[in-house]
Amino acid sequence: MKYSTLYPITAAQINAQYRLTIDGLLTFHENTIARYLTTLNLAAFDVQKVDKTWVVTEINLELPQPPTMWSEDVELTVWISKISPLRVWFDFEAREVHSGTVTAHGNSCWSLISMSGRKLVSCEGVIPPSELVSELAAGPHRKRSVTRFDPEVTGRLGHTVNLIDLDFNGHMNNRRYVQMALACLEPGFLEKHRPDFLNIRFIKESRLGDEIANETHRTDDPSTFVGRVVNASGEELCRVSSHWREKDPLPDIAEVNLVRG
Repeated sequence: MKYSTLYPITAAQINAQYRLTIDGLLTFHENTIARYLTTLNLAAFDVQKVDKTWVVTEINLELPQPPTMWSEDVELTVWISKISPLRVWFDFEAREVHSGTVTAHGNSCWSLISMSGRKLVSCEGVIPPSELVSELAAGPHRKRSVTRFDPEVTGRLGHTVNLIDLDFNGHMNNRRYVQMALACLEPGFLEKHRPDFLNIRFIKESRLGDEIANETHRTDDPSTFVGRVVNASGEELCRVSSHWREKDPLPDIAEVNLVRG
C-alpha cells in the first residue's frame, strides 16, 4: 500500500530564497517512512525490543522541479517496491498540494541490523507481501555506478560529532552527512545553482566525539561533484554524488502566498 503524510513548510525548512531545503525534504522522507513502519508495528522502537534496528544505506533523489516555496504544503508519499533477503526498497514522491506538481521523487534502501552485533539480519518475512506496490518512482533498483572523481580535494569541512548530531541509533544522523557534503561547495556556486540529482551512500557509522570531515572532489562534468565524509583514519563514512543546475527565477513570495491564501 501507499502511505502519505502532509507537511506544511515552515521557516525551519527553508533557505534564504524561501524554498524547501534538501535537509527539509529528507526529513519529510525519513519521517514518513517512520510513520508508515509504525502502522506495521515495525518502527524503530518496535524492532529494538528484539535486538534489531533500521539503517538506511542509500538514497536516490531526483528534483526535476524548483524546490517548493514557503508556505506551501507538501504531501510525501512512500511505498515498499522491493524486498530482498537483506534490503527493503522504499520509493517516494513529494507533491505540492495546491499546484499538484511532483517536485521530487526517488527511492531509498533500508536494512535491519542486530543492535548487539551491528550485523545485517534477514528482512524476509518481516513485511507482509500485501504491502508491496509494483511501481517505481526512479527506475530499477540497481547499484548505481560509482562517479569517477579527481583525487584532488577542492574543499574540506571538518566536524566533531556532538549530541545534536545523534539519532535514535546513537550514531550521527544520516542527514548531517548530506548537509556537510553540500555545504562544502564554493559559496559563489551555491548562490547560483541548485541540485537536481543526489546519490547518497551511507557506508560506516560515526559516534559521539568522532572527528570527521567532508572532502569535495570535482569530476569530468563541471556540474557534478562528489563529497566524501571520512573519519580521522581516512575511512569513508558517506559518499554524496550530486548534479547541479542553474537556479530557477524566484517568484514574488508575497504574490505566491496571496494566491494560496
